[in-house]
Amino acid sequence: MRTKLLTALTAVVAATAVAAPAHAQLISEPGPQIDAGACKVRSSHDEGQRFTYADCEVTVNGVPAGQSVKVRYKSNLKTFKPHAEFGPWDSTTGTITAGNQGAPAGTTDDIVVGLQLAFPGKSVAQVKKDLTVTLSSATPGATVTDATATPSR
Repeated sequence: MRTKLLTALTAVVAATAVAAPAHAQLISEPGPQIDAGACKVRSSHDEGQRFTYADCEVTVNGVPAGQSVKVRYKSNLKTFKPHAEFGPWDSTTGTITAGNQGAPAGTTDDIVVGLQLAFPGKSVAQVKKDLTVTLSSATPGATVTDATATPSR
């Protein structure tokens, strides 16, 4: 009887020791990583209205299949939505969504989302000098690893 109890106890301890590393590995896997990229600043030559604008990229790495990651953004410069032949134009503050809806189950994707911000009454030089776009308040489980987008110089 004592031998059977000792054998059963040994089997339980061995199973727990084998299962623990697999469980620890699942917990240590990072969630999606969000990086603010550089902004390219340009001047519009639209016939109806001239203005300065920035195209900023936000990269979300490791978005699981069938899921979306959201993150808030805020420009330190006031924006507007021009009536131009191109766009769409983003507001001074808002939410970016990176969805991975069509990917095969069990996979992850890296997704690049663009922001297009227009600035009234600013020159290209002013926007290049002053613009900062800040990311915050990401979806739980996601990490903002680089929260600031600035113009490439």
